[in-house]
Amino acid sequence: MSRILIMPLFLFLSCAGPGAKIFNLLPQKSYSEYLEEYNSCNGKGTLLSKGALKGRLSFSFRSQRDSTFLEFNDPMGRKAILVWITPNSITARNLIENKHYSYDEVIEILPMLKVLEPNEITQIIWGVEPDYKNKFKKFESSLKNNIVLDFHRQNLKNESQSLVGIDYYDKRLKNSMNIEIKVRNRNSDFFNIKKVWKLLNY
Repeated sequence: MSRILIMPLFLFLSCAGPGAKIFNLLPQKSYSEYLEEYNSCNGKGTLLSKGALKGRLSFSFRSQRDSTFLEFNDPMGRKAILVWITPNSITARNLIENKHYSYDEVIEILPMLKVLEPNEITQIIWGVEPDYKNKFKKFESSLKNNIVLDFHRQNLKNESQSLVGIDYYDKRLKNSMNIEIKVRNRNSDFFNIKKVWKLLNY
């Protein structure tokens, strides 16, 4: 189950594809620079989607080095979907329906994964806009001419001009997804990975 996840997914802009809306003049750290300084990253945000996945979900995230764990809650506050992202794969489980998602099901629910790789999702979680524009140019015309992907920056409580949002829109299918990070904290601590795996494989 490679590439990337499902609901959420999980995220943001400066110049990201067809239309750059916000230009950031402040120097930003690279993903590798963050990993040299910190061991983990955690926070929370919201996902608003129109398409196979409809509605608004809140989510929390924990990322350790090159892996990311996402926990989505439904409008009633219940844990709904768990997602585990590694550099080349994604695992997703629906807790309410007690089922695991196949890769195709993840792509259908999270269509932005058509143009973003799993490792790029983790970079976004850490606050780094992935460098995928050259790859975007190589996509088939039917895809790149219909996909709009925009990233957004704004000030967070502990960081100025932070990468906090991503807008995805498919002109042909009329699917849209907006992800906004409300809180992000980078830490020197590690989190308990075994506990995460227990949640995914219960």
